[in-house]
Amino acid sequence: MKERMPRKPKFHEALITVGCLAVIMFFAIVVFDASPHIPMLLGCAIAGLVALKAGGFRWEEIQEGMLGGITQALESLIILMLIGVLIGVWIEAGVVPAMIYYGLRLLSPRFFLVATMVICSIISMAVGSWGTAGTIGLAFMGIAHAMGIPAPLAAGAVISGSYVGDKLSPLSDTTNLASAVTGVNVFDNVRHMFPVAGSAYLLAAGIFTVLGLRYAGSDPAVLENIHALSDSLNGLFVISPLSFLPLVLLVVCILLKVPAIPSIGVGILAAGVQGVLTQHVPIKGMFEAAYGGYLSQTGNEMVDGLLSAGGLEAMMFSVSMIITAMMFGGIMEKTGQMEALMAPLMRHVHSFGGLVATTVATCFAVNLVLPEQYISIAIPGRMYAQEYDKHGVSRRELTVSLGAGGAATSALVPWNTCGMFMLSVLGVSAFAYARYAFFNLLMPFCAILAAFLFKRKTPYQNMNPQTQQETL
Repeated sequence: MKERMPRKPKFHEALITVGCLAVIMFFAIVVFDASPHIPMLLGCAIAGLVALKAGGFRWEEIQEGMLGGITQALESLIILMLIGVLIGVWIEAGVVPAMIYYGLRLLSPRFFLVATMVICSIISMAVGSWGTAGTIGLAFMGIAHAMGIPAPLAAGAVISGSYVGDKLSPLSDTTNLASAVTGVNVFDNVRHMFPVAGSAYLLAAGIFTVLGLRYAGSDPAVLENIHALSDSLNGLFVISPLSFLPLVLLVVCILLKVPAIPSIGVGILAAGVQGVLTQHVPIKGMFEAAYGGYLSQTGNEMVDGLLSAGGLEAMMFSVSMIITAMMFGGIMEKTGQMEALMAPLMRHVHSFGGLVATTVATCFAVNLVLPEQYISIAIPGRMYAQEYDKHGVSRRELTVSLGAGGAATSALVPWNTCGMFMLSVLGVSAFAYARYAFFNLLMPFCAILAAFLFKRKTPYQNMNPQTQQETL
């Protein structure tokens, strides 16, 4: 008997998978307030069943897709676990407390939000979005708490600044990935991205400046919180400018182009040694902080809530979510279900602006369905590269679309790997902070608006609708 060959799924078949996952996810998270892990596992089962029954794929092929998806995320998983270790050790060693202590002395509540975004954007040029949010971003969350600034708003400022480096730094992994997928020089990518990212940055900075004016810092309760937290930190830890040494070493490693994993390792080891020598923490205590995080038991609710964080164990929620999400993404890519969902979109594209808008929308859709920012860049990048070539559009335009629709929106999706990471380190869900992550929200709109307002000279301008349709 001749073995049945698998076929590419049709649009309505792939839509069954996505629709079922969306319904399950909605009821689990919104209605029942459950974690997204089990709904995502059910989504894997549905995607597998559709591939088995409709596409004729064998189980071995589906399993290969699942394992391939997990493999793609292994580096991100290792970085995530190491940052959990780093946070626990940095709190125990006094690095994060020093950031908060000096930040409380230097930052004004009125300009805290815009200052947070600007400082995070500068640091992100060297250490990336995850490194920025997991270090200085955590400190800013503590400062915001003392100043009476809502956590979701503060998280929005941290994330907005943290993702600037992902767009404008040649050291960024996502910038290099977009360049690799499209074949565009990384510096050309950054130069071409600058007008769009710069516009979104200035608009976001203006919004944060206006929103920050309501926090004048004159409220006696706020001032009392600031002084109480400063006194508590100074009593719990030995704080001095030397406390920043592990952060300096981490930044130096990144500037020297040392890969992320060993760079974070250097930051952990330096903080461990510093904690033993300056904070007089036993070596056993540093190991406990690395695994279980720092546990504050001062009796002060504000201090204990702020400093009890970090550790490898605390990252397991996000790690397990990423694994299940990548299993689902691997099945969708291997069995062609994502391609089946995207193909009909191209039949309705008749202009340069439409091409950019479709690319941006596709990247965001991938972040929703295949929840990993690398996939949201890699898959649309591979899919649309030939379309841009076919219509005489520079691939540099594609890199802008990938950055604006892929990496920038990844942190806005609660079940995306980036959304899960931000929840782990900042303690705020994307459901709460997404509305305040103005840079991330504005990037897609700025890219699309620029495409429609500043039309490039492409064959689209010289083709009638019928010819356009035939070419597509």
